Amino acid sequence: MKANDIMTIGAITVRPDSTVAHAARLMVERGISGLPVVTAHGKLVGMITEHDLLRRKELGTADHRSHWLGLWLDADTLAHHYAREHGCRVEDVMTRDVVSVGPDTPVNEIVDTMETKGIKRVPVVRDEQVIGMVSRANLLSALARLMGEPSQPVVSDLAIRKSIVDELTGRGWAPGVMIDILVRDGVIMLNGTVKTEHIRDAIRVVAENAPGAVRVWDNIRVATDSCE
Repeated sequence: MKANDIMTIGAITVRPDSTVAHAARLMVERGISGLPVVTAHGKLVGMITEHDLLRRKELGTADHRSHWLGLWLDADTLAHHYAREHGCRVEDVMTRDVVSVGPDTPVNEIVDTMETKGIKRVPVVRDEQVIGMVSRANLLSALARLMGEPSQPVVSDLAIRKSIVDELTGRGWAPGVMIDILVRDGVIMLNGTVKTEHIRDAIRVVAENAPGAVRVWDNIRVATDSCE
């Protein structure tokens, strides 16, 4: 199994010049622990996660080092910590050394990366563009699906899901959507958020036309929040 088989299609992203408050609010509202940071052209340049926001002056959790400990740290390191704890822009606090995977990266390699780096989610990147996310929740969903299908070959449901992902990837209206696709015994469940009703309808049609599809449960909602 590969990243493309289990990933959430698309990703909610922020720009480097977005405010930290905006990024924190997105994570709370969407129930996610991290956001890819991309340029105006969609190039991945960083990640901002819950961990990046633990030490903040607003929370009273900024790192108050003792004077003697500060003497052991160079000026550049101290300045870096200060910017992360007091900065108002995503670029001030984001992690720049981004860990990402490709759509064909095997799931076992993704798990190894998560364990080694101590991270909860990784962006899936093709041609420097974020096309999806793999989180621990995606791994658990895949595990539950596989353990619950003893009487049906796994490949059939994976093939249905892959055909939907392939079709969405080639469409100009698909970038920017964040959709989870679960398939069990040919029954497709769509979850996530899109920008318009038309995009929601198009995704449902793609799922309904997938070879082997038995039924489609459309739980996609249309976003109503505004960006800052």
